[in-house]
Amino acid sequence: MLESSRYGEVIQLIMGREMSGQVLYRVAAYLVDGLMIDTGCSHTAEELLDFARREKIERVYLTHYHEDHIGACALLQKELEIDIYANPITISLIHTPHQLYPYQELVWGYPEAADVEPIKERKIITKNYRFEVMDTPGHSKDHTALIEPELGWCFTGDLFVSEKLKVLRPEEDIEPGFHSFYIYRQGNP
Repeated sequence: MLESSRYGEVIQLIMGREMSGQVLYRVAAYLVDGLMIDTGCSHTAEELLDFARREKIERVYLTHYHEDHIGACALLQKELEIDIYANPITISLIHTPHQLYPYQELVWGYPEAADVEPIKERKIITKNYRFEVMDTPGHSKDHTALIEPELGWCFTGDLFVSEKLKVLRPEEDIEPGFHSFYIYRQGNP
């Protein structure tokens, strides 16, 4: 399942694997000014590829290495020759084999390896926007957010997961991410 909604210049994609007519878990990706932020899971990669063939996607940025954010990278890269970027920690984690829990494999699937390049200069400049890359560790040690300061946009990946968090991955520590974002907001009102 893939649904898109437009919010001004931003297209939000909600994706999720369907079983027996039910979506197991929804994940989001965003497209703004040719920049795709995250790619969803491998179970929805073909649907994202169909969307990408209709839209102008020039490159991809990954907020972190989790399988529900990098799942369509290899397919997009292979079929559309799109460049994919992430911070260096994310790249090293993408290329480190990880064993998924059975629920992760069922819901999101294993992503195929893609060639991911390191982001340079901690910013991404598109035709109309300038995004700052900010480290927001917590959900994962490589987690980043993209901020467009002129418009006040913040693409957070999984920085915010839930108000009533029930489950954490073993490596998660939610305090550093919220602390980093708070410091950024204090310095840049």
